[in-house]
Amino acid sequence: MNIAIKTINNAAELRALNDLAAMLKEHFNEAGLKSIEKDGHTGRRFGAYLADKLVGFIIYKEINPEAVELAWMGVSTELHGKGIGTKLVEESLREIGKSYKVCEVKTLSDTEEYEPYEKTRRFYKKLGFVPLETINPYPGWSDPCQIFVRFLAK
Repeated sequence: MNIAIKTINNAAELRALNDLAAMLKEHFNEAGLKSIEKDGHTGRRFGAYLADKLVGFIIYKEINPEAVELAWMGVSTELHGKGIGTKLVEESLREIGKSYKVCEVKTLSDTEEYEPYEKTRRFYKKLGFVPLETINPYPGWSDPCQIFVRFLAK
């Protein structure tokens, strides 16, 4: 499978990102979709493309000059387990690592049983993210949040 990772630069690509996120209903509720749309305008965006079709995305938000948050990520459900998410994270972090020392990601805590997020936590751990802490309740969330971090080569 020939996947290309590219920066999302224009309005059409951003619309495709929002459309893809809307199809991932088990991961993003209405509030999440609104935040993705908002953060997509200000964050650094990368897409995974298969034959010029967007099949995955990541949005990063700066926390401070040394740290960035992997705020949003999604891959087409039918393509899960094919290495697209791994390639998307690794290649985008290689680029992000030129500017930042650490990357944080927040996800539903392991104190909550929900299979899609059990897979998500395993995915981040596989990519070298380390669980840092769980905050319950996390401000602005109705669920407990688990924070993972990964140091970046600079």
